[in-house]
Amino acid sequence: MRILVTGGRGFIGRALVPLLEAQGHEVFAPRRGENGFPADLVTLGSWDGWPVDIDAVVHLAALNPERGAAAAQDDAALMRANVAGTKALAERAAREGVRRFVLASTLLVHPFSPRPIRESDAAAPQNAYAGSKLAAEEALARALAETGTEPCVLRLAPVYGPGGRGGVQALLRLAQGGLPLPFGGGAPRSLLSLGNAASALAFALASDRAAGETFLVADSEALSLGEIVARVRRLRGRRARVLDLPQGLAAKLARALGKGATYQRLFAGLAVDGAKLRRAGWTPPETLDEGLRRFLAGSDRG
Repeated sequence: MRILVTGGRGFIGRALVPLLEAQGHEVFAPRRGENGFPADLVTLGSWDGWPVDIDAVVHLAALNPERGAAAAQDDAALMRANVAGTKALAERAAREGVRRFVLASTLLVHPFSPRPIRESDAAAPQNAYAGSKLAAEEALARALAETGTEPCVLRLAPVYGPGGRGGVQALLRLAQGGLPLPFGGGAPRSLLSLGNAASALAFALASDRAAGETFLVADSEALSLGEIVARVRRLRGRRARVLDLPQGLAAKLARALGKGATYQRLFAGLAVDGAKLRRAGWTPPETLDEGLRRFLAGSDRG
């Protein structure tokens, strides 16, 4: 296939593009503003550099500011980049006769849950970024309705790997130290290795069973925060040194300190039920331990 990848130079794109090329695909991954590729995807409708005979599009490019940054609360910017940009790209893809359009979305369109989350569960985005991604999913469906272009949405669990950023990466870096950490207890939550993310995206491009579907994507295991720390330390050959705090007491203390939302982000359940994607034919090629080892090896090189 001839595949156009937006965000192909980003964190996930740097893993996906080589995988697709190794599978024999011809990949176009222009950098924004490079060779005329629009820096603002909203203007894609008039771009005269669209490669001929593109079979599929993977849309990875997105505005995803760090938590706490002012841009993370800039609803207008998020909606333009993540919703209007997706709509413009989808409309252009349909006009060019593209067969498959794969959108990378986020697990965070779902709220925390005491049980594993399924695709059929109600959405309630956890932050402005997740809200913009849910709106992008809806814009994609509208743009491709009654066209020959098949949408597929992958709601990715937090992705970790060499060169990543965000809360998961910070936790994994923190876990490599030797200090005791008060992260015992809490509910399971899902992560997604960079290799598994790339594999799922490649699957969504090629599988007939992915057409028109939305899938949650995660590693096979879901662990609590303390279990993640303990797993990283075991792989480093160190003691876990994870302190168990009574969860009721810890929650009350967090609320008293005005940190109730932070406590929930750390300890509430966010595990994925991956049965739908397994039934479609995909299983994670990397185990959690293999993904963590790849992350640790990248940390050592960095």
